[in-house]
Amino acid sequence: MASVYATVEPQFTRELLSPGLRVGYTDEGGVWQFLAPSLAQRLPLRAIEWRNLVGVTKRIEQLPLHFDAISIKNVKKDLPHACIYLVKCEDLDSYRSVVRPPLVAWVDAMTAAKVEWLVLYVPLGTRPKAAGNVPNPVYRKIFDRLRTDFAHRKGGPLLGGAIGPASTHLALQERVCKIDTLEVTSVLGQQQQHESQWTELLLRLRHCVMDAFQTKCFQYEESLRVLDAKRGATGWDFGAFFLAKERLALMYQQMYLQDDAIRHLDELDAIFVNLNETEKQAFQDGSKTSFTSQDPIFTQSPLALDLTETQQLIASNRASAHLVSLYCFCRQIRTLYVMGSFPQLLTRVSSFIEAFLAELKEMASGNTLGWHQPFLWAVGACMEVSYACELSWSGRDEEWTASSVSVQAAQTIPVEEMSRALGNVLYLARRLLKNFARSNRSRNDLRVSFSSIPHEDTEAESSLKWYQQLEQVFVAPKSRRTDACEPYERCLSEVSHLASMYFSQSGRHRFAVFLGGECARYHLARGEFESASRLLRSLARQSEEDGWWTIFGACVRSICQAELALGRSTQAVAACFSMLQLAQEEQVGVSKEEMEQLLVALVASLDNKSAGGNTVDSTEDNKISGSEPRVNMGELFRPTVAVETTRSSGSALEHGDIRVTLGIANDFPAGVHLEKVRIRFTRAPIGHENPQNDEPLASMSRRVNEQETTPESRIVSADLSSDTEHDQLSEGRSVEAEIATILHKVVENVHNEIEYDTGLLLEENDVHLDEKTGVNLVFLHSGIPMGHYTCTGIECVLAGSTFRLLPPSALALASFDISAKESTVQVAIDGAPLLVPRPLAQVETVLVSIQANDDMVANGTLQVRVFKHASKSNQTGYMIHDNDEEIEEENESGEEECGIQLIGAKLGDSNISITDEEPSSMLSVALPTLPRGGSLSYIVYLAVPPMNRIDRSSEPDDENDDVSSATIRASVRYHRGATGASSPTTTTEIRCAEATFRVLQPLTEMVRLKRVGARIFASIALTCNPCIPVLIQDYKMVFSHKDTDVPVQSALVTVEEDPNMKLRGTKLRPNDCVHFAFTLICSPDFEKERNSSCSLQLELKYDEAWLKTVNVQLSLAEVEGKRYRIDVLPRGHDTTHTLSDDTVEATASEPMTFQIHVQEEVSMSNKVALTDDSSVLSLCLNESSERDWILVGRQLERFTLDPCSGHHSDRRREFSTQKRLLATRTGQLRYPAFRLEVDGQSIPAARVHCQQSSRRVIVRESV
Repeated sequence: MASVYATVEPQFTRELLSPGLRVGYTDEGGVWQFLAPSLAQRLPLRAIEWRNLVGVTKRIEQLPLHFDAISIKNVKKDLPHACIYLVKCEDLDSYRSVVRPPLVAWVDAMTAAKVEWLVLYVPLGTRPKAAGNVPNPVYRKIFDRLRTDFAHRKGGPLLGGAIGPASTHLALQERVCKIDTLEVTSVLGQQQQHESQWTELLLRLRHCVMDAFQTKCFQYEESLRVLDAKRGATGWDFGAFFLAKERLALMYQQMYLQDDAIRHLDELDAIFVNLNETEKQAFQDGSKTSFTSQDPIFTQSPLALDLTETQQLIASNRASAHLVSLYCFCRQIRTLYVMGSFPQLLTRVSSFIEAFLAELKEMASGNTLGWHQPFLWAVGACMEVSYACELSWSGRDEEWTASSVSVQAAQTIPVEEMSRALGNVLYLARRLLKNFARSNRSRNDLRVSFSSIPHEDTEAESSLKWYQQLEQVFVAPKSRRTDACEPYERCLSEVSHLASMYFSQSGRHRFAVFLGGECARYHLARGEFESASRLLRSLARQSEEDGWWTIFGACVRSICQAELALGRSTQAVAACFSMLQLAQEEQVGVSKEEMEQLLVALVASLDNKSAGGNTVDSTEDNKISGSEPRVNMGELFRPTVAVETTRSSGSALEHGDIRVTLGIANDFPAGVHLEKVRIRFTRAPIGHENPQNDEPLASMSRRVNEQETTPESRIVSADLSSDTEHDQLSEGRSVEAEIATILHKVVENVHNEIEYDTGLLLEENDVHLDEKTGVNLVFLHSGIPMGHYTCTGIECVLAGSTFRLLPPSALALASFDISAKESTVQVAIDGAPLLVPRPLAQVETVLVSIQANDDMVANGTLQVRVFKHASKSNQTGYMIHDNDEEIEEENESGEEECGIQLIGAKLGDSNISITDEEPSSMLSVALPTLPRGGSLSYIVYLAVPPMNRIDRSSEPDDENDDVSSATIRASVRYHRGATGASSPTTTTEIRCAEATFRVLQPLTEMVRLKRVGARIFASIALTCNPCIPVLIQDYKMVFSHKDTDVPVQSALVTVEEDPNMKLRGTKLRPNDCVHFAFTLICSPDFEKERNSSCSLQLELKYDEAWLKTVNVQLSLAEVEGKRYRIDVLPRGHDTTHTLSDDTVEATASEPMTFQIHVQEEVSMSNKVALTDDSSVLSLCLNESSERDWILVGRQLERFTLDPCSGHHSDRRREFSTQKRLLATRTGQLRYPAFRLEVDGQSIPAARVHCQQSSRRVIVRESV
């Protein structure tokens, strides 16, 4: 049987969701189809203020209008309160002959029926427009005729002030309006006129509707006043009064004045209830129409009342009092539903259902109704109303959310208030069901259902409507005539669950939990233990908070029963004991003896559950117990297991030792005795191993280890953290004794631990767990053979039965490996973070250290290689290490030559050095025998080429694109003998280390020299590298002979001034800059002897440990600088030709061509430098000449002077070109001058001589 509540189909809510006023329209011309879409966009009418007859102003926020078509033929039948006549006319002749006659008849009919009316003229625009794109004048004439013909026709009462003080009167001619539906254009003025027509239509429609409403209200109020005045008179007609009062309420409801509507309905209900005895006798006559057992309210829906038919019966005084009461109730709740006042609606439902149920019971006692039908109606009414309200309030009713009812009012209802109202109604349904059950047991009379569908057919039951399904709760077939009816129990549980849910949301938690406990009883009876356990736990928690220990104890026992039935007995009982502990702390609840009995019962239950059972899978388990229960006792006891080996972090164990720690936490408030605790491991051998060999360390094949194995530790825990477990293990034997730790020694337990040569068994007998405490069992074992050990079982024996403490999925995490002893030889590379290229440093060094530790290094070889890694896109190389073979390098594309050469190596502080005959990128050194604990250190010398020789084709690995790097790899290959094995073996080991260094100048220099007389001013700017900081520890100027590079005390150049003393100890951060300045004085022989050089020697320190010496060269040979001569001559002249005059003539309109000759002057100071000079010069117009001349063509020309050749000292280098210049003005201009640049820097004017700079050019106008 499906849920009854979820299939409820409310009847009283339909056709109520969009109330509004009906407005009729007559369309003889067929123009409504053009008008309706635009009109619908501008509706509903909004913000209407209405002043009632007593002067109180009401505000209608929105008023929807429903338009009904009215034909002229049935114009007198059931007219709305307001009507519109649509006129379509294109010429005056048609108006007079076709349009006007029926319109006159229609207006007369409206006037006779006292219906407010409007005439709307809708021209279709079929006639051509007049000049200025305005409508045809004939439409204006037709409209004027309409206003003239119907201006003096009397309409409705046209009461002033109907819709507020702003509307004082509606003139007669305002009954005719016009809409140019098809005349809308893009012209702004016509659009504004079109919108003003719509505004005028809506305003007149509002006046018309409100006037009609005002008229009807006045009529109904007058009728009610007259009928109410006759209430005391004999023969007072209640039906007429009822009809007038109801029509007024319905009129208010259509106008969205719901407060006034419910007020009139409440007054009507109160008047009927308070009738005197004489008036009530008129409704108790047997001739009055009342309910029968076959009425829709008992067969279709509790509120399936035909309102129209019932209204007619009441108006004609043919309805019984029961029918009138139910009719008034339906009208009231329908109005409250439309208002969105759900809490008020539900409150009225609760009070009315109880009162009306008593009336229906009286009818049932007279055999008018079935005995069960009053209860059927009452419970069904509770369900239908609560479901409809909950559906609409939660927004799940699509028809409700799409309606014009005030949804916002419903959404503002607080959750607590709405939930409390829903809970009260549903709890009323529960009480009615319980009352029915009590009455049913006393009568012992279950009637047969009216339905002809067999109840044994489940599919037929599911096809029944919800009200028919509810009837099955109260009526059962003969096959179900027992004290407990299944549909009844299901319905009672469903209603109780819903009431509990809503009471919980409203804050009535105790009552909600109580109802949940009632539902749990139903679930327990049906075997639905999952739902029962969840509900019982909630009741137990609430009982614990309130101190209801009797209820608490009963809940705990029921939870235990439910969880045992679910097969989760151990987990459930553990939770129950945990809750019982709280009761014991309050000195209430069960005793320890009872807890022990529960534990024994639990074990018996587990044993019975596995009696059919499953046996242990492994062979070892079968040897111990032929048939063992496989229940996971870890759900009762919280076990944790940790395995520690030499590979564990912080372990102090020797090779081949293990420590297994098993923690068992007992949360029971009673002690538990475990007869045995076992931990089993199975070994899988590694490599070729003799199975019969019991040595602690078996022989191994030759192998190559590339790196140290990462320490690892495996901990499996149910609740305890690994950190806590490790702390417990590291506290020592004294602490272990305090926490009841049992330490097993190898000698004492060898017969129990090594049972099979392929496995390991750890076992402890008689383990006692005190109440609410835990115990740690520590098993320490040494001499474990090499292999991979997998945990196959952690079990305990309790009451003669074996149980798992951890599931198989958790056992895999307790595995461990005993591998061969790792090599302890360590290789390290140390050096300055920067490799300084030449010429700043001639030789660089790195330190390679070898530490033997616990191994002895024999027949060793040190191999050092320098390279650089290729780009990541090209790195496909890898290394393979075999047991007996040399290291094979494959796919060397991952490594590239970097240009750095290994010169040699030196052993520590000794004088023994090893030098390669030809420097290369690889260096091999034979190692002496190194005993255990010994160490060796080699200083390796490298030659780093200048930066421009280092290949930068590959992309850099770091963020600095201009930084190169080199990797140095040191490999030590040696022989290590294995001891303690069955047969001595020798293993070839290779230990490697790599270090990457940046190849970079620590400081980048920029030197500027200037000579003034006998002094040379030197400015040296040093910029720190972008990677690491540098400390300038010391500096000095060094003068050396150019041929020997040996420092000499040169008398040619000496330091006269040195203001840089404070720069010693300066620390430069990356990209910082520092400036040195020196004043040097030259001797008289400086020009003659050119065989001395000068450099700034810097002592640099970085990383607070590495000291480097670099030299910054100062080129004194070019201190004087080159001199140049520029000759600028008009085309046709050469440098040997002498101009007759200092002026040159030119015209303003034509460019003038000049020949440019650049010559380099040779002197004793720069003659030697010229032989190797190939500088690129740039020729461009001088700034002073740019104001007078425009250079036509390239503004900057680059050229190179050819190197000198020959043995003549007067040989010069030169360059010639032509330039076209255009004068910017006429008159006397300065002769064009040019300047030279080298490497983007302008050559000083003192070194560039312009021969013709003193001449002038006369520019004349062209003739």
